[in-house]
Amino acid sequence: MKLNDRQIEYGFNYYFKEENDKIKSVVELAEYNGEEKLTINCTQLGDSFTPQYKTQKEKKRVVLEWCEFLHQNPMAFTELHFCTRMPQELFDAVCSQKRLKQLDIKWGAYKDISAIENLTSIELLHIGSGASVESIKPLSKLKNIVALSVENFQKIANYDDFSEMTTLESLSIVGDGMGPKFIKIDNINFVSRMSQLRFFKLLTERLQSKDYTPVLELKNVEHLTLRSNQEVSKLYNELITLPKLKWGLLKNKPELYEK
Repeated sequence: MKLNDRQIEYGFNYYFKEENDKIKSVVELAEYNGEEKLTINCTQLGDSFTPQYKTQKEKKRVVLEWCEFLHQNPMAFTELHFCTRMPQELFDAVCSQKRLKQLDIKWGAYKDISAIENLTSIELLHIGSGASVESIKPLSKLKNIVALSVENFQKIANYDDFSEMTTLESLSIVGDGMGPKFIKIDNINFVSRMSQLRFFKLLTERLQSKDYTPVLELKNVEHLTLRSNQEVSKLYNELITLPKLKWGLLKNKPELYEK
């Protein structure tokens, strides 16, 4: 697939209400009726929205039923969204889905994402707030991925493996903007080897090298969003002349980069 202009302008996983409302949202497996696209919110139960789940046994049952179904029916889904906390066992179960083209995870407690290599059809992937993730190497094994967004990977400082992802058109690496919680990144030299990128976002990070010049190699970038800081401001006049640039904070909010 190739990302369309709206996916490049706003981001592939931007929340468009009219589109998201078309996807059925469920808690229990019993609510599922054969849909290929689904939002599953099967954790954090017992709150004001789901007061009927009063015991840990009930809550565990819901997750276990989904895990068993996902493992036993690997051809069920093409698109899945998870808006509540994802535990490791649910992550592993989702990764058994052979037809899955889009996966959006809001946040979770997954240390080991090696099962992601089983998602051989995945094209669009957002892994939200993965503060426990210990290695990004499995992501570099995805051969059909077009857009990747990773958020709040607190234990990852080296992203060189991403340069192996030659099919990527869109890459977003951010910390937790709500906290805010910054992530530390050694350097972004890997970006200079990803000239195919059309979308690049780097926010809520502290770049240890303080060198953003690799971004100047993104000759095909159409959307560029970088954190406002002294180093980026010094490069602004060069960054803004990237030949295909038309969207992102550098283009839409130049006042953020005034020295």
